[in-house]
Amino acid sequence: MSHMLPPLVSLRAFEAVARFGSVKLASENLNLTPSAISHQVRALEAHFGVQLVKPSGRGIALTEMGSVYATAVMNAFNELFRASDLLDTRRHDKIVRVSVTPTFATLAALPNLANFRAANPDIDLRLEARNTPVNFENDPIDAAVQLGTPPFPGLIFHRLLHSRTMPCAERSLIEKYGPVRDAKDLAKIPLIEFATAPGSWRAWFNERAPELSSIDPKLLGDSLLTGIQMARSGMGAILAPFPLVSSMITSGALTAITIWPPTPLGERDFYFTYRKVDAASEKIKAVHKWLKQAARGLETEAAELGI
Repeated sequence: MSHMLPPLVSLRAFEAVARFGSVKLASENLNLTPSAISHQVRALEAHFGVQLVKPSGRGIALTEMGSVYATAVMNAFNELFRASDLLDTRRHDKIVRVSVTPTFATLAALPNLANFRAANPDIDLRLEARNTPVNFENDPIDAAVQLGTPPFPGLIFHRLLHSRTMPCAERSLIEKYGPVRDAKDLAKIPLIEFATAPGSWRAWFNERAPELSSIDPKLLGDSLLTGIQMARSGMGAILAPFPLVSSMITSGALTAITIWPPTPLGERDFYFTYRKVDAASEKIKAVHKWLKQAARGLETEAAELGI
């Protein structure tokens, strides 16, 4: 019956494919064969009668419906993992819980998670991906990667990236709307904006083509990660943050429109934050060191792309 929940194994496979953007990586993460992953995703599509993924180059991309459903599924799994942690009431000094934004988790933390585990085999790192603000007084976390502007009252904070944005879109979409030679050409492409950064396209056009500053984006995502997934699916162009999306440009999932120089975000950026009482914590220091290494890797990749 269509109103019944699909099998958990199908949801888990789809969540991994959406998170990694690759059947191969999803299969490695879940210790299943790629054919088993593909079979479970097809079963999920059959359950709902809609297409969730589609071929994209040598890989796959989410459809519009797939992007919407992926966000809901990933949020649901995050809540399940969080609830499981709350049930574990025993104190475990080796556990360190870190809240991260879904975008940072997908593009920076998870691809480098094996490096942390190899360097810190005695630390049980648990990542919680969410877009909601962190409340260090009530939330059962030890540290957080937050997108915001300092200071963060009552917390120690370290900037991880020096982010800048640049228009990006899926290559076939750019080809569909013709060469992008100026801002007017870019304005012909459907523009994607996300709820956590309203007015970003208007500000971008106001600086480069004031006559287009009243433009309204045609598509809206509820978060940066959703916006990026929509762009990957060929739905429109997005002001994507570098160096965070560097790997997506390298892999060909997105194409950067490099006519204009990148736009710095200023002080608003990704920061590693934690309580002042934990300043001497070896667990927190280990996580900070790992995140700095991941950030340096992203910056190196962006430099190689000339961004």
